Amino acid sequence: MTTSNPFVSFAERSDDLFFIYNLQESKFTYMNAACLALLGLSSIDISKEQILETIHADDRSYLLSSLSDCIHGEGTINLECRMKPLKEQLWLRIKAYRITEEGENLIVGQAEDISVYKENMENLNNHNIKKNTILTVVTHDLAGPIATIQNLSDLLSKETAAYTNPNVNQYVDLISKISKSSIRLIRDFVDREFRESADLRLMKTRVELVEKTRLAAEDILAMQLELRTNFSWASNKNSIYIDLDEDKFMQVINNLLSNALKFTRDGGNIHLEITDTDTHVIISIADDGIGIPTKYQATLFDKFTDAGRTGLNGEHSTGLGMYIIKSIVEWHAGKIWFETEENKGTTFYIQLPK
Repeated sequence: MTTSNPFVSFAERSDDLFFIYNLQESKFTYMNAACLALLGLSSIDISKEQILETIHADDRSYLLSSLSDCIHGEGTINLECRMKPLKEQLWLRIKAYRITEEGENLIVGQAEDISVYKENMENLNNHNIKKNTILTVVTHDLAGPIATIQNLSDLLSKETAAYTNPNVNQYVDLISKISKSSIRLIRDFVDREFRESADLRLMKTRVELVEKTRLAAEDILAMQLELRTNFSWASNKNSIYIDLDEDKFMQVINNLLSNALKFTRDGGNIHLEITDTDTHVIISIADDGIGIPTKYQATLFDKFTDAGRTGLNGEHSTGLGMYIIKSIVEWHAGKIWFETEENKGTTFYIQLPK
């Protein structure tokens, strides 16, 4: 390729990586200076196989599948993958196209180092996971006892109604009002946080689901004494990659865990499991709590349904949670369903396409 070409001049001055791969000759015919420097090369004497060796083992099949789709079908590549050309691992965003020029089939592409962006997003998503876990615990461990205080104050109000001391009735009424206000404040805050997040545009990235759910599980386990519930977690694979909106989907997981906590007695069990199959990933969250009454099962995922129930410790429900959960799962082209038996427990299943 002639250096008088203005696009070549642009590529040679760019920090991004530019390359051309000739499909008939099975070799690279162009790499810009940034690309050669990244690979530690002085010329483009490198094979496709040697390039693949620098790609993270978990990302190779993903890259090869995208390359095959580009060659035989869609004609484009748009992906993110990890690469370790020399000492440090990098994250690259690769965009490439299949074109035909002068009878030759070429893959022409550009790659950008997004390592800093990926690190920032990882930190942000990890903080979101912790935030959602804290909200789950706050809903269960803070709203529950306050709801108990409210219920007791209502009972006390009936017992003291005949008292001649007006101060007693005033104090009991004040306790009831403050507890109701506190519960409403907690409920509104959690519901608003969940709904605002759900309203944001879906932003899918390739996510390692096992690690993400493990982090959420560890946060739950760290608070197990406070939760008074036995929590366990399992996966049939060490790593499972899938395209999803990490923040929204982890809110689904945390909301289902929150529901399990609401309806599981102290000392009960909650189990989260991930199963990878050839075509789908299935996530299940099971508890041995009180189950879902038959009269609520048909409308559980409806908007503003009467299936929204108060938890065992008085945790309130708006009736929106399961509707939003189902919506987010369906945005990911997935399915959600449940199995339940009263006084024996409930298991929710989420199936996502790979």
